[in-house]
Amino acid sequence: MIQHFLPPVFMAVMGFMPFWIWIFIFPIALFCVWFISPLPSSKIKSKDLHPIRASPFSPDRVPKGKIDTIVIGSGSGGCAVANLLAQSGQRVLILEQHDRTGGCTHSFTKNGCEWDTGLHYTSINMGKKTCRPGALLNFMTKGLQKWTALQDPYDEIVFPQDSFIRSGAPNESSYPFVAGSSKTVESIMSRIDPSNVELKKRTQMYMDLCLDINQGFTALGLSRVLPSFLQFLVRSKVERLMKIASMTVRDVQYAILNLGYSVDYILKHGCPLAPPGPEPDPSIRRLKAVLTHPIGDYAVQPREATMAAHGVTMAHYIDGACYSVGATQKISLRSTAVVRAMGGEVLVDATVIGILVEDGRAVGVRVANTSALQEGTCHVEVTEIRSKAVVCATSVYNLYNNLLPQDMDVVKDFHCPEKRTIRQSNGHIFLFCKIDGSADELNLPTHNLWYFNSYDMDDAFDAYFANPREVRPPTVYIGFPCTKDTTWKLRFPKISNCILISDGLWEWFEEWQGTKVENRGADYLAFKEALSKHLLDILYETVPQVQGKVSYHHLGTPLSEVNFLGSWHGGSYGTMCLPSMFDRINRNWTTTPHTKVPGLYLAGSDAFLPAVCGAMYGGCFGATAVLGHVRSLKMILQFLFHFAGYLREDDPKLPYLQSLVLAVDKFINE
Repeated sequence: MIQHFLPPVFMAVMGFMPFWIWIFIFPIALFCVWFISPLPSSKIKSKDLHPIRASPFSPDRVPKGKIDTIVIGSGSGGCAVANLLAQSGQRVLILEQHDRTGGCTHSFTKNGCEWDTGLHYTSINMGKKTCRPGALLNFMTKGLQKWTALQDPYDEIVFPQDSFIRSGAPNESSYPFVAGSSKTVESIMSRIDPSNVELKKRTQMYMDLCLDINQGFTALGLSRVLPSFLQFLVRSKVERLMKIASMTVRDVQYAILNLGYSVDYILKHGCPLAPPGPEPDPSIRRLKAVLTHPIGDYAVQPREATMAAHGVTMAHYIDGACYSVGATQKISLRSTAVVRAMGGEVLVDATVIGILVEDGRAVGVRVANTSALQEGTCHVEVTEIRSKAVVCATSVYNLYNNLLPQDMDVVKDFHCPEKRTIRQSNGHIFLFCKIDGSADELNLPTHNLWYFNSYDMDDAFDAYFANPREVRPPTVYIGFPCTKDTTWKLRFPKISNCILISDGLWEWFEEWQGTKVENRGADYLAFKEALSKHLLDILYETVPQVQGKVSYHHLGTPLSEVNFLGSWHGGSYGTMCLPSMFDRINRNWTTTPHTKVPGLYLAGSDAFLPAVCGAMYGGCFGATAVLGHVRSLKMILQFLFHFAGYLREDDPKLPYLQSLVLAVDKFINE
């Protein structure tokens, strides 16, 4: 390995130099040796890791001596930032308010069945260590995390029957999504209007825009790592992304699919506003609805959603999808095992009451047992833990509403509508179903299903939000983890599981805030029953063979997200993905790991983007913010050495230097 070879070369060369030159060059050489030397975690191998469940918080379990960084929250972002800081030699303490780690990647078992909670599938690139996201996760879990690729189609959208079609066009009610941009366009158009060459061309242009947006976010991510004097390298791509981010999905679809405008034309002349009301062209109407496919991964209806979030989500799945081998809970266990191996600790049942701020700087946290707080114990012991840095990996809304002293100027700025216009994302409702019989016996789908209530998406959202008791949800995710997890048959024979997810507004449940779980009264139960019936009816219509086989079901609401995940007002995705998310006024609050409080940083969705992969990247950027430019570049270099090694494993004939160049190219451009 090059990082082992160069240090002795430096020492040999310096032995032949005059003393005064040696004195001058020695600090530079010493820095170079340090820079290319392995990270402190390099000696840890996968066989040395012990992924175990975290212990409940108690003061005696806090590591003795200096703690470099405290991480609040153990979701995808919290685990990523803690892991990378630990690999860089820091002593890290993770504090998680739930009774298990993982955030939205945690899983739970009840009534003899298991369910995941947030990671229902992810990009195929997360499962490939020869792609940037997969290489990152492999680097963080020392190769322990494994994935299974989903076969085509990985997703299928199902609509109710609708007779409004162009004469001679097919009248399909389902639309499969397959790996590959052009293949997806072929698949969709063959079921909507196969003879419409111009519309097919426009659809491909729309898909290409999504890939363009993905490149823009790569540039935005690099801007979080590069020092200010190198920002010019990515400035043009970031500025292009910000222009697209100011446009809504509905308007961009109108400009490209209805008017045939190119992306360059839209960027130069602006995006026209889509006219109100339903789409009059039957083929374009269907196409627009189908192309809102990834809406469930950021949860904003088309007329309000920023095209940036939509495009990057579409591009995320463009090459297919994969699922975790074994319970998704294990992802956090494997990632945090590295934190423990480096002298840190992971504690659950630990609610951070507040962040300690002295002389304007974050210096630690105040923490108490979650279970004691929820029981309403008269005297709850609060422990102060100090550290050099604090990372909030929950959300900016938790940070500025709950964790920081409310008299701080930065908190007042956050609450000022003239200085902050971002808002919290909506929540969700989750129906967890246990099904009697194996997946093979029931012939359950091996891919994900998405039920869309109408081709007029904005109208469907409006009707549902106005009357959720009577109106079906506009979109519902239907997933069967039992068909995607290759270990399921061994762990749960003769049992299947299903998860249905749709939107749920905080306002619907706010009146029951502060009530205890399973003790919220008859009105709450009646409301849950109405929502559950909608979802069950959709399940039975879409997958009729499970009717009469669901032996247990339970509905989770935004209150569940508050209770178990500690989310602010039950928001699932951090900041709502509106065009305002990228306005200059909001750049101090979101899509950045930095805060205005010295020693305090962000990780997770609000440090970059929503969903598991976006939050993981947010954790990576959080780590670079804590480490600073020089130590971050060292960490990135070490990752690139590993990345090059993964590429050589895939192609043993690849020369080492060429593999390193390829790793850099994939790191910058994927």
